[in-house]
Amino acid sequence: MRYADDFLILFQYENEAQKVMQALKPRLGNFGLEVAEEKTRILPIGRFKGTKEDFDFLGFTFYNTKTRTGKYRLGVRTSKKKLKAKKQAAKAWLNTRLTKPLAETMKTFAAVIRRHCNYYGVNGNYHSIRIFWKYLQYSTYRMLNRRDQKGIFRYEKYLRVWNYYITEPHLTTDIWNCGQMTV
Repeated sequence: MRYADDFLILFQYENEAQKVMQALKPRLGNFGLEVAEEKTRILPIGRFKGTKEDFDFLGFTFYNTKTRTGKYRLGVRTSKKKLKAKKQAAKAWLNTRLTKPLAETMKTFAAVIRRHCNYYGVNGNYHSIRIFWKYLQYSTYRMLNRRDQKGIFRYEKYLRVWNYYITEPHLTTDIWNCGQMTV
């Protein structure tokens, strides 16, 4: 059995969206697929709609916002649900690393942060990836302090280790120009 799980169709005019919505159900029915009515909706979003409603799509939350100069912009941030799940998974993983070598743990964390930045590092989402990065930094420090019985592992020493292995989070994709950003 196959599922066409998530897709998004954008229109400038609401009447065009209504027409496609009516045509979509029979068209998908030709392939043995059906539309999940509880998840399907027409959401007016844009500079002239003025709605405060946002929507989640592929781990991101899209919402109406403005640029620093006051122009309309569609904002993007990591979905709160996804961010919470990632934090919980990282915390659970850290609990398994109490007796493992520090270098191995830090190299794995570096890969996790790179992967996170590669997926979530889109324009306008720097704040969310920075929150995740800071959470990992603090959680790792707490884990290492639990591991260190004598209390020798001070924060300054920890930051030297962290900065040696882990780079600052950064944006990797320009979603508005559909090309890679130069970093």
